[in-house]
Amino acid sequence: MTATVPEQNEADLKALAKGGRTNVFGFVLRLLARLPFLFIAGRLYGPEVLGRFAYAILIVEFVAQLATLGLRRGLAEALSKQDRPDTHVVGDAMLVATFASALGAAVLIALPQLMFPNSPLNGLDRYLPLTIFAIVWTDIALAALAYRFDVASTVRARAIVEPWTISIAAGALFFYSARDGLILSYVASILAAMLAAIWPLGAAMGRRRAGDRAR
Repeated sequence: MTATVPEQNEADLKALAKGGRTNVFGFVLRLLARLPFLFIAGRLYGPEVLGRFAYAILIVEFVAQLATLGLRRGLAEALSKQDRPDTHVVGDAMLVATFASALGAAVLIALPQLMFPNSPLNGLDRYLPLTIFAIVWTDIALAALAYRFDVASTVRARAIVEPWTISIAAGALFFYSARDGLILSYVASILAAMLAAIWPLGAAMGRRRAGDRAR
């Protein structure tokens, strides 16, 4: 039986309220989950290396935010129109974000001094901007899931998978390379978060297509 408009609106409001509570919980959980990384990185790598790494990450993530500027809101608007399959809408958003990410990554790779203004380049430093692609794809995937009221995937990817991966990897990779350990652990955490976002998105899109075929 099809739900009436008031019933549907009430269900949407309940989903929004639940999503808001989940989001707040995820924010607190993410802050707490970052503490082990700060402790491990500060103790093993030292405050100077940690500070240098943190500044570079700040620049990389700022460029990643520029690459998705307006895309998340535009994605929600496009999905709400329902005149095209969701997979096409999300795919187009991913494609646009990929081009923007390529531009931002190219600039930072060509001008690594923007990330490391007061220190020489070491090892994999120059290629840190390649993580912009994974950051942007994760943001688009989570925005699409959030439109379907799936905030739990955001909490899982951002507050559990990403911070705990970087903490564990930072401790383990220190014994592999004290020079590149933080960068490698960051790359590992970004890739893990991307997988945690893309997997439920693929499942959701698959269910959506199945539902459309059933109708």
